[in-house]
Amino acid sequence: MSVTGADHNADLIVVNGRVLTMDADNPAAEAIAVHDGAIIAVGSRASIEELKGPATKVIDAKGCSVVPGFIEAHMHLFSGAAELGHLQLSGVHGFEALQAAIRDYASAWPDTKMLVGQGVDYTVLGDERVTRHHLDAILPDRPFVMAAPDHHTMWANTKALELAGILHGRTLGPGNEIVMGEDGLAAGELREGEAFGPVLDLAGEGRVRLG
Repeated sequence: MSVTGADHNADLIVVNGRVLTMDADNPAAEAIAVHDGAIIAVGSRASIEELKGPATKVIDAKGCSVVPGFIEAHMHLFSGAAELGHLQLSGVHGFEALQAAIRDYASAWPDTKMLVGQGVDYTVLGDERVTRHHLDAILPDRPFVMAAPDHHTMWANTKALELAGILHGRTLGPGNEIVMGEDGLAAGELREGEAFGPVLDLAGEGRVRLG
């Protein structure tokens, strides 16, 4: 089966592989041909080898999978996978929705020492900035922390800040900040790793962060 016709000899042919096309109608093929850096044909080994010329480089995939090339300049596969066990807050908006999600998660994990949420939007409460007081109103008696999608900011409730020893702030390196409130105590917003590291350590996430 040829997905794309070709008028040129291929510069590169990959045969004897499991070509994952990402095409729902033709999800897999045996071989693939490339010319000038672009895929020109995907199909059976026999059909692709017809595009072979004198200068064509042939790679035997030896039964291995062949997938499109992905360029990702900033990826954390290990920590990202580990975080799938946390509360996923992407798409949650408004205090009531946030409250429901956190309380449901807390009920499902009654013995977890430190509850952790991921992917919460910076504007989850609209124009109002999240503080420990919001989180205390949701979950006052168990430590909870939640992270922004970019992993540069986290928000913790009072219980988590107390247990981590940072409710009264702490001297940190440049670029890291425990945002302080007018009452002289941490407001709940923790910026960068030195600020929220002590909280995640209590959650047993220290090793995960190394990933």
